[in-house]
Amino acid sequence: MQSTVLPLSSRYREAIYFSLIQQVPCALLSLLILDGGGMGRICVITMLGFWAAVALMTVRRPLSPSSIDIMFLRWGFFPLYGLVVVLALALNPSA
Repeated sequence: MQSTVLPLSSRYREAIYFSLIQQVPCALLSLLILDGGGMGRICVITMLGFWAAVALMTVRRPLSPSSIDIMFLRWGFFPLYGLVVVLALALNPSA
């Protein structure tokens, strides 16, 4: 069986590691909040959306990422997390 390696720019790889270093502690802390799992669900939804966007970026430009792609990959999770929290509170104010 032959394995296939996805050709990605090293700039993507560095930014992915950086993003994972941010997201894992954030996810663990969100899961530790005693709110019945609300923040944990919000964090999971945010992570799914973030990594879906990253997948689209890497499929679109696997070898030559733009500086905006790298900036979103490094720093896009926290603004997206804040946006999802605000939307969740706006749509469900009793939470």
